[in-house]
Amino acid sequence: MSSEKVLVLNATGKVGRNVSKAFLEAGFEVYGTTRSSNSSLPGMGVKPVVCNYTQREDLDKAFTQSGAKKVFVITDYFAAAKKNANLEFEQGRAAIDAAKAAGVNHLIFMSVADAEFFDEHVLHLHAKVDLEKYLRSSGVPFSILRPCAFFENLDDAANWNPLKKGVVKFLSLHHNKFCATYDIGRAAAIQLKAPDQWLSQSLDVIGWQGNLEQVAEALSKVSGVPVKAKLAMPIFFRRLFLKDLHHMFLYYEVQKGPLGTPEAFKKVLPDAMSAEDWFRFHGKYANGERIVQA
Repeated sequence: MSSEKVLVLNATGKVGRNVSKAFLEAGFEVYGTTRSSNSSLPGMGVKPVVCNYTQREDLDKAFTQSGAKKVFVITDYFAAAKKNANLEFEQGRAAIDAAKAAGVNHLIFMSVADAEFFDEHVLHLHAKVDLEKYLRSSGVPFSILRPCAFFENLDDAANWNPLKKGVVKFLSLHHNKFCATYDIGRAAAIQLKAPDQWLSQSLDVIGWQGNLEQVAEALSKVSGVPVKAKLAMPIFFRRLFLKDLHHMFLYYEVQKGPLGTPEAFKKVLPDAMSAEDWFRFHGKYANGERIVQA
């Protein structure tokens, strides 16, 4: 039935793949946008929809092709929007407008926890705040997910931080709040299955909290190998070259944000992943070697 179909935008991305996996496991018929006809999505059980998910015309075609009345919307400041908050907003607005035109009955928008509380230097969150406001006024039935830092950033070769045996790196040594992108998908599935509870509501996705030493301890416990915790770069260089992210981390480090807690999120998803859970789920280092040896 069309009501059980869900369209995932950018289904081949870091978030989209695990959201699609969670939707499949929840029993949805999953369609995912991809820019390549050679996508790996069919191997996952996802029906590919070849389109540019940032373009209104392509989005209209994607809704028509899939017949989906539920959609997971994600915007990408760093890649798709080329670090332009105005462009990210326009891309997100195109998705919301296309969903409205298609008669979508539930749109899940992925924002960021505490997006409205970060300072003016955190440019990659400006569009998220504006898109939340636009969505609330659009007339499209919606729910909002507001995740914190992704565990996946602990193995991010694309941003020069591959996960290697015996060491774990991050941009901060301090206490942070983390979530798994798979748990974003599981939370979205919960919202889609309980619209009476979740329509017009938002949820902070925060599965675990701890500092980098505790992350290293978790990896060591899972892998059986001693693990060192190291900064991905000195704070001086973070401040100099990653001004946007530097100020985001200052909110975590100085103001102790986000305001939400793992305890609150676990009332919705009791088995939300801890650091140990995520390393087992992730399963391998950047070079393909298994974390847990047989």
